Amino acid sequence: MYQSFENLSEEKRQRILEACILEFAEKGYEKASTNAIVKNAEVSKGILFHYFGNKKRLYLYIAEYCLQYLMTEYRKYPLQKAGDIFDRILEFGVIKLKITHANPNISQVIVHAFMNTPECVRSELQEQYKKAADQLMPSIFKDIDLSKFRQGVDPKKALEIIMLFLEALQGKYTKAYKGREQDLLGDVDKIMEDYTQYIAILKYGLYDQQFT
Repeated sequence: MYQSFENLSEEKRQRILEACILEFAEKGYEKASTNAIVKNAEVSKGILFHYFGNKKRLYLYIAEYCLQYLMTEYRKYPLQKAGDIFDRILEFGVIKLKITHANPNISQVIVHAFMNTPECVRSELQEQYKKAADQLMPSIFKDIDLSKFRQGVDPKKALEIIMLFLEALQGKYTKAYKGREQDLLGDVDKIMEDYTQYIAILKYGLYDQQFT
């Protein structure tokens, strides 16, 4: 579908990618201007739409590119904390923090895409997100020591509770930063502090006392 774009020289392809990422990072899908993109990329609008067809397909391409770029970055930091699911979650959070700070525009594209999802691209973005999550989750839950859960706690249900908590917490921040997604990256340290406190409460409630 995007073969003409993929076949461009590396310099021209990167120039277009960077212009798109900057515009979508700053303005999201609905307010982004293809006029600004072509100006910064130094190409005509006709050429841009020759490569991508329309703004929707351009946005979905950029969102997928940014998501896969971040996935590649995550793979550079293999998770080291073995056994403890809560240590693993916090370790992943620190890695996410490092990658976010190192790639602010790419991260901001994803923030806009998945926190303020335009209805016209919702199903496609959800599918992209699901594929990325399916790639990451096995590494987070690999080699977890289930014996740490207190007696009477079903480990499978405990893991489900943890995942539901993470989804709910993401929903909390999605609501809190709706309309001001650009502020989210600046508050990452504070959000990580909140995560740490919530994780400590969950750990106290689910683990045997000797492991809390």
